[in-house]
Amino acid sequence: MRRSGSVVRLAPSGQRLLAFLALHQRHPRGYVASMLWPEQSQEHALASLRTTLWRVRSRASEVLSPTRHDVALHASVTVDIQQLAELAQQLLEGRGPKPTDPHGVLEVLASPGELLPGWYDDWVLMERERVRLQHVRALESLSEQLLSEQRPSDALRAALTATALEPFRDSAHAVVVRAYLSEGNTAEAIRHFRHYRSQLLEELGVEPSPALLELIHPHLTGIVG
Repeated sequence: MRRSGSVVRLAPSGQRLLAFLALHQRHPRGYVASMLWPEQSQEHALASLRTTLWRVRSRASEVLSPTRHDVALHASVTVDIQQLAELAQQLLEGRGPKPTDPHGVLEVLASPGELLPGWYDDWVLMERERVRLQHVRALESLSEQLLSEQRPSDALRAALTATALEPFRDSAHAVVVRAYLSEGNTAEAIRHFRHYRSQLLEELGVEPSPALLELIHPHLTGIVG
């Protein structure tokens, strides 16, 4: 958490509370307590929540907006993952901003990172998977848009980021191949396809999708029947 550019240090319980609220927004106190302290009884979990609320507000009183019945982040708090999710959703719905600035939309989406790395709470694992899939789909959409704007290098960067997040997603690898072909780098397209196909066969025992095979087939000799 940052306030006026400075990092605000919080205890682990405070970090978990703010992370939960950043991902789930407003919820009843009982629900928040049971999710954050599942090993405790409801009474003890609520007590832990009250203590944590007090500690967080003593460090940054403006960050929370609790009532007697529920708790949430204050409306003035901005959450990076929510901003990323909104941008991703705009791209997926075809109403996002034109990524004409390589340091704008592309720079935001092409920075791979795991949600709350090292955290293994059930609620974190579920959100991590949801955010990862949304991120990958948005990167694919961005890559397609960049290819349509004749920007294969930027499209390639976005597509490669998608494959890093989801190594066995055919649609993402297809965009990588198309980007290489658009640049005229047929050898790189073939090399990428061969490497992906080898990994896919080794790890999952399956071939790439028919769409990807059809895309690369004209450029191969004796590889795909």
